[in-house]
Amino acid sequence: MTLIVWDGGQRKRKRLAAGATREAPLPASALSEPVAEAARVEPPAFVRLPQDPEGSRIGMATRVTGSLTAREPVVVKGSIEGAVIAQDHPVMVTMSGSVSAYLEGLQVSIDGHVAGMIKAADKVTLLSRARVEGTVEAGHLECIAGARIRGEVMPFGGLPLVAGTKAEPGLPCPLHSC
Repeated sequence: MTLIVWDGGQRKRKRLAAGATREAPLPASALSEPVAEAARVEPPAFVRLPQDPEGSRIGMATRVTGSLTAREPVVVKGSIEGAVIAQDHPVMVTMSGSVSAYLEGLQVSIDGHVAGMIKAADKVTLLSRARVEGTVEAGHLECIAGARIRGEVMPFGGLPLVAGTKAEPGLPCPLHSC
């Protein structure tokens, strides 16, 4: 398998660097007034641009079989059969994307189909077109109307949550009055 990655951020950086050195034309009223030499501001010698926040993208026409480990944000628009791991970064599965087996990230957003284990240290967000089958383990779970989940939900690193069970004494019970 050959995977070609295109860095669109390089083109943006070149355009921004070229635009930062251009001087804007002066209005006609400013041409008639003398300009003091001390008021002239020179552009900086270099322009420091922020890192490209977009990270890795799996395109709609791409199908990956195997595991994907990233140290940057991941956006899945295609299909992955295997593991997707970006432990300290956000992972997003778009409406055209699907992941089967294992999905792990700091924050996971799903608008497509995921079958298997989902693990997020911070939060899992199920958007309106999300279809999830399997186990969800997260610190927080956000579910938008229309999302479907079939499986088990567990707090990150904890025991499964079961609806209708009693809370421990002294703790509020969000499901019903205990």
